[in-house]
Amino acid sequence: MMAWVRRGRIFNPADHADWAGSHAQVPTALLCSDCVRVYYADRDKSGKSFTTYVDLDRGDLSKIVYLHKKPILPLGEPGTFDDDGMMPSFAQRRDGVVYLYYSGWNRGMTVPYRNSVGIAVSEDDGKTFRRLYEGPVLDRTPKEPYIAVTPTIIREGSLWRMWYISGTKWVKVDDRYEPVYVIKYASSRDGIDWDRPNHQCIPQAHDCEAFSHPTVLKGTDRYRMWYCFRHSLDYRDGPGSYRIGYAESLDGLAWSRMDQVNGLDISEEGWDSTMTCYPFVTLIDGQIIMFYNGNGFGRTGFGYASLDQEIR
Repeated sequence: MMAWVRRGRIFNPADHADWAGSHAQVPTALLCSDCVRVYYADRDKSGKSFTTYVDLDRGDLSKIVYLHKKPILPLGEPGTFDDDGMMPSFAQRRDGVVYLYYSGWNRGMTVPYRNSVGIAVSEDDGKTFRRLYEGPVLDRTPKEPYIAVTPTIIREGSLWRMWYISGTKWVKVDDRYEPVYVIKYASSRDGIDWDRPNHQCIPQAHDCEAFSHPTVLKGTDRYRMWYCFRHSLDYRDGPGSYRIGYAESLDGLAWSRMDQVNGLDISEEGWDSTMTCYPFVTLIDGQIIMFYNGNGFGRTGFGYASLDQEIR
């Protein structure tokens, strides 16, 4: 069993009602020389999501040293893939530029929404951004006709390796369509054009199970992945709500699901007592840290935990 130590909630949008919206969803960390910058998705009164960030003290992640009180990007132009919102997924430095992969979405007619992946770039170490393209770099394909979203990336030499969420179907529950999605794999030589072999990484426990927000770390002898999973029934803070899972792989393609050893379940009370979701696991100054959301898909903000043991 992994020995995760809960360190508490870092940011709660309800504490900043004068400028923040309703959520602090999908925390996505970028290590800077003097801080840890955590991007997250907030929502305005109409339900549209936008990305902003907070800077944390690198020596004490519970301390916020800066609050960015406006979106880093405007919504996409009408008709583009992100004209209803965007949510951060993964930040990667390359040649002095920060590449922020983010999930863009549009409202749907037959189903509530559709998702794709875009890229924004920053030349000032992740403070301000511009879209690299108006269109997505990961979208629906003939073999993946539903959703492509929330990537995590590792660069191995000239190869970019990605694990991302791909939709498999929508199921109708109480007159509402709910998405089912799994974790798949892709690779690239430039981080823009991706080869997608339609390879599913983590097996589903049942055909209505959905996964989200994988994070992959490469150790000396294996790859490790954290993600969250839920049922399609009663998952909005109910018994089917998100929990954080874990898997291991020797090659990044064939994975063994090992949810039982992750060791970070819901709390007995408080901000993460009905749901734990959207883990972002990273190495900060020799310590493995997990940023994650709790109840309400980030409505109660985000917090963090540290791993009180060595992982090779």
